[in-house]
Amino acid sequence: MKTGPIALLTDFGLQDAYVGMMKGVIADIAPQADIIDLSHDVPRGDIQRGAFHLWQATSYFPENTVFVAVVDPGVGTSRRAMGASWPGFTCIAPDNGLLTFVCEQSEPLNAVELTSSQYRLAGVSATFHGRDIFAPAAAHLVRGVALQEMGPPAAELVRLPLPSLSIDAEATIRGQILFADRFGNLITSLGLLHTEGENLILDPWLGGCPSARFKRGDSRVQLPDGTQLAIAHTFGEAGAGKPLAFIGSSGLLEIAVNQGNAAEVLGFYPGQEILLIRKG
Repeated sequence: MKTGPIALLTDFGLQDAYVGMMKGVIADIAPQADIIDLSHDVPRGDIQRGAFHLWQATSYFPENTVFVAVVDPGVGTSRRAMGASWPGFTCIAPDNGLLTFVCEQSEPLNAVELTSSQYRLAGVSATFHGRDIFAPAAAHLVRGVALQEMGPPAAELVRLPLPSLSIDAEATIRGQILFADRFGNLITSLGLLHTEGENLILDPWLGGCPSARFKRGDSRVQLPDGTQLAIAHTFGEAGAGKPLAFIGSSGLLEIAVNQGNAAEVLGFYPGQEILLIRKG
């Protein structure tokens, strides 16, 4: 079986040597491995943001990719080190909720606790499991070691509380702001959305919300201050400095300011409610 790359997602940044040491461990065990940096700029300790980026990326990588996700404020505690596999990819991560959104799409085929000393470094540090446990496990996987050999089966992975996404009796879709990206665009939980002719289709990315179909042109996005916006196709549909709503590249509704930073200009913040009002 052809092995895929190893994709690294951390909150380590690049100022220090932590990412480089993880890559060095991988190169020592599996020198043939291709390593891809997904991101090392997850905000420090922000498990939900890391979980989002992991969900966002998995469908865009080659078959048999091993994702190593390390956003781990509980390192050294009793939290488990996990390996979990889905059709086409495997995730290595602390059991702290980082796999929440991937698990929302489908339950893993296999999940194990990474306890075997054979597939970790000797003298595991209490503060750097990325180097000593997660990187070695990924390297051994791409060398052909089966996930099941790395530890006992594990059930009931830790899940984060899910963002809000629901449809009420008035046919309004209710969601919330998740975070602002580096451009200041506000990513919301409203989605997945796609256009089909004149219709807007909701195929929920979170459980507990039904699918829906409605007229795109008859829909308005209501911001926390009561402002209502049509759903634009491009940034250019709004004037410079003006807010707009659009469907982002991951299928979630986003709020932007054309040629500006929506988080700074509008002053909205994570957790605030966003509505998609269906008038048709």
